[in-house]
Amino acid sequence: MNLALIVNPHAGNKHGLKAAHRASGILNENGHEAHLLISEFPGNTIDIAVSIDVKIFDGILAVGGDGTLFEVINGLLKNKKELKIPLGQIPVGTGNSFIKDLGVLTEDDALKAVLSGNFREIDLGEFTYSGGSHHFINLLGTGFVSNVAYRARKYKLLGSLSYILGVLEELIVLKAVDIELKIDGTLIKRKAVFTEICNSRYTGGNMLMAPGAEIDDGLLDVVVLNRISRRKILSLFPLLFKGEHVDDDAVEVFKGKEISLRCEKPLMLTPDGETFGDTPIDVRVHPGKIKMFC
Repeated sequence: MNLALIVNPHAGNKHGLKAAHRASGILNENGHEAHLLISEFPGNTIDIAVSIDVKIFDGILAVGGDGTLFEVINGLLKNKKELKIPLGQIPVGTGNSFIKDLGVLTEDDALKAVLSGNFREIDLGEFTYSGGSHHFINLLGTGFVSNVAYRARKYKLLGSLSYILGVLEELIVLKAVDIELKIDGTLIKRKAVFTEICNSRYTGGNMLMAPGAEIDDGLLDVVVLNRISRRKILSLFPLLFKGEHVDDDAVEVFKGKEISLRCEKPLMLTPDGETFGDTPIDVRVHPGKIKMFC
């Protein structure tokens, strides 16, 4: 196979470039041609994906975390509306949340997946807000979870611990807001702490936000945490790592294909862990939109 590796050299505490060179060496040793396309500044991975000549490659690998995968997918879908070649990820980021649902936990797992040639058709979400439209592969968060992601940015060098520190900071100013969710035409009104629209199961590394989500079922899981106390949210937090929070009465889970979210005031967004945009939003799922090595 002729493979392009789109590399975020700063991913994983600047481990991205080292991981890319190692991956290309192993791929070349196994009879494949690996070409490194290295990002030179923040956001450059999306530029590379937009401009790449997709027709000359048999597969494209994102070397980085969830944010790198987000940028590569959105860049490629601006490049080509329909992607016929499989994608992959060498997971060297802070969270690497999505790729866990493909059985990829390490860099070696990712290389084995590519070398096997096996792939799955994966759903993508698409959200539209005042600034335009983007696709997401992991999840789209608002409220408490998004505020945590914004706070966690300053602790990024600490890996998954950054999310825990973000949670503790956000608890100080915890507030529920009035929301209106419309899921496949059904209107749902709540006073919510957060809303997560999930394509896959994990967030923040090992937090099992949507334990019932499937990446190829043509549906998005919507996880809503209704108004609760700080003490209660602290008791729920450890349950996130096992997915047991969804059993609590304060948590509701819905499934749907088309979702809109309106709030009493704009809430910040975190698509695939990135931090930009705000509500209101309209969201839809694209079944089997891309192929990914697994």
